[in-house]
Amino acid sequence: MAIAILASSLSQFIYMTGRYITIRFLRFDGFQAKRTAFAEMGRSLFKCWSAPGLIFAKHLGTGAGNGFSIFPDFGLYAWLGVWDSAESANFFFETNARWARFASYSHEISGWDGEPLQGKGSWNHMVPFDFTNADSEWQGKVAVITRASIRWSKAMLFWWNIPNASKHLADKAGLIYAKGVGEFPLLEQATLSLWDSANRLEQFAYHSKEHAPMIKKTRKYNWYSEEMFVRMKVVSLVTSDCRLATSD
Repeated sequence: MAIAILASSLSQFIYMTGRYITIRFLRFDGFQAKRTAFAEMGRSLFKCWSAPGLIFAKHLGTGAGNGFSIFPDFGLYAWLGVWDSAESANFFFETNARWARFASYSHEISGWDGEPLQGKGSWNHMVPFDFTNADSEWQGKVAVITRASIRWSKAMLFWWNIPNASKHLADKAGLIYAKGVGEFPLLEQATLSLWDSANRLEQFAYHSKEHAPMIKKTRKYNWYSEEMFVRMKVVSLVTSDCRLATSD
């Protein structure tokens, strides 16, 4: 009986073999550019991004300010790609016509490339990341994806609490960048953050007086129907869609 229950639980998820991760933030100015970016995000809900080696992709909107807001920022979008290899990712950014058109409307592109280190959970019942070859000795920059589906019945309670917890994030030692993103307003939310080291990240995650109460409230109120946490090794920083520097 226990084996049958476990098999049933595992069958609910689709396991993938993503070994390379690309995060891009694209900023848009002007009405036409913002309208095009918004339309492309809507299109991605019905016509998924597809390319050789692309295992998983999400076109994400952002919230105003630091992103942890019920109000959208129509001038900034995020794009997450999970790949079978760095070569596939590079080929996509160099040759994909859909990406080229989308990026051409932006006036600034930034982000990072990474490799999975550790994680748990799922995104739309998919587990895109392969951790089997994770670099356990990595001492350089790390980035984190935290993602959750918020229960309809808990949405108001969640958004009542999140601004107070997130307003302290920008001042945290070791944090290079963080932005709240999402694919569906109010209910499908994620955070993309970049840290100078795993030690600084862990100090915030496990010892911060602002973050700890949110963890307790998450367990108490059970406001997520699905969640995911992924830590990645940052292998390069990106600006204007070109590698800025190799991370160390």
